[in-house]
Amino acid sequence: MSEISAQPYLLKFWYRPGTVVRALVEAKQGHNLALVCALAFGTMQALPVYMSDETVSPLILVFGAAVGLFGLYLFSWLLRNFGRWFGAQARLYEMRVALGWGLMPWTVLFVLLTAMVRVEGAESAVTIAPILFAGFIYGYVLILLSISAALRLSVLKAFLCLVVTCAVSIFPLILLGQFVAQAFGVAPVGS
Repeated sequence: MSEISAQPYLLKFWYRPGTVVRALVEAKQGHNLALVCALAFGTMQALPVYMSDETVSPLILVFGAAVGLFGLYLFSWLLRNFGRWFGAQARLYEMRVALGWGLMPWTVLFVLLTAMVRVEGAESAVTIAPILFAGFIYGYVLILLSISAALRLSVLKAFLCLVVTCAVSIFPLILLGQFVAQAFGVAPVGS
């Protein structure tokens, strides 16, 4: 623990995510930042919808933040439960810390992408597509290493747990999203 406390958690997370998440879980720290990352991630997903149409209410950003927080709690619960299939004994708190901190790179990536599109236009995003793709892969690796550290499983078992969680949850969540979109008139009823 003394080695990790020599550098700030936020800095060290970018190159030693497993070590940082393990230290945060042991010290029972990092939950508030995980919640903030989930809120910011959800808001960043709703921001393009808000920016693209002036008739859209700013409440869409609040809705995006709420969905981000709901997603953090739901996926943490699912990861913890499916992790038990592989012998993990993680608590929900630990999973929320790992997943919330793991979302940090993607949140930063979406902030930078949104700012670039806002300033320079959508064509600029096409020119740096390989960099964005590399950032997406890097973020996925950080999420995977964070989850592996919280579940106390190998990276392969954590990957399988993540695959099962996504496969089980993706279709019900898409269906729920369609129902919500139809209820609020965002999507046509026939789509």
